[in-house]
Amino acid sequence: MNDNKVSAQLGALPNMEIKDLMALWSNLFSAPPRSRTKSLLIRKIAWRIQELAYGGFSDDAQKKLKNLHQTASNKKHKKYRPPHGTVLEREHNGEIHRVTVLKDGFEYRQCKYKSLTKIATDITGTKWSGPRFFGLKTA
Repeated sequence: MNDNKVSAQLGALPNMEIKDLMALWSNLFSAPPRSRTKSLLIRKIAWRIQELAYGGFSDDAQKKLKNLHQTASNKKHKKYRPPHGTVLEREHNGEIHRVTVLKDGFEYRQCKYKSLTKIATDITGTKWSGPRFFGLKTA
């Protein structure tokens, strides 16, 4: 594919309707998009058009990206856990609930639990993030 054709395709993307971008997407990718946001569709489609015309990342760049992704994933999924012996308190519906952090779980009302989420769900009767319920996570 020559540079003029690639430039023409890229230049046309911002003027396309969502339905046309979705049709183009289905021609370029094997899976549906995760988002229907026009700006995100345009960026991803533009990348794919250029990738097909000029080639993708080099092997070295792919390895670096994989390492960066793995490092970011490890940091993102690393859970904060208070030291064992810590007592977490939360008032809910006028009652104070106390949980003790154990080396291998949590204790609430003389019962052992593997997760704070299970305790928070039992307390509230609805699905809750345990760390968020007990104030360990704010966002």
